Amino acid sequence: MIWFALFQLLGFIALIVLIVLYCRIRKVGFWSLIWQHLKWFFAAAVVIFIIISIICWRPLYSTTQCYFRGVSMHADTKYSWYLGECQFKTSSGSYVPLTRGRGIPEGHDNQLLDDPQDIY
Repeated sequence: MIWFALFQLLGFIALIVLIVLYCRIRKVGFWSLIWQHLKWFFAAAVVIFIIISIICWRPLYSTTQCYFRGVSMHADTKYSWYLGECQFKTSSGSYVPLTRGRGIPEGHDNQLLDDPQDIY
């Protein structure tokens, strides 16, 4: 989630930089422009927030899924945006990918263990 907050902050900073550049080119005061067009400033900030949320949709979904999976397993889990996988904390304190653990519905080769074809 820190990545999402960082991307949102960078988007807001980019908006401020664009407004400052516009003010320098047009030779208009920054605060007078902001107060004069306050609703357009907020609309642009909301649009940037929505665009970044759409871009980060998949990692946000995976982070939420990993969190609730950890809650249901009574384990400390985290989703790595860099590696793109859900990890759980072992007793030694290291984080291991959830799909490589034993005793979970998915096996170590990412196939379901209770496949109906295996029974018949």
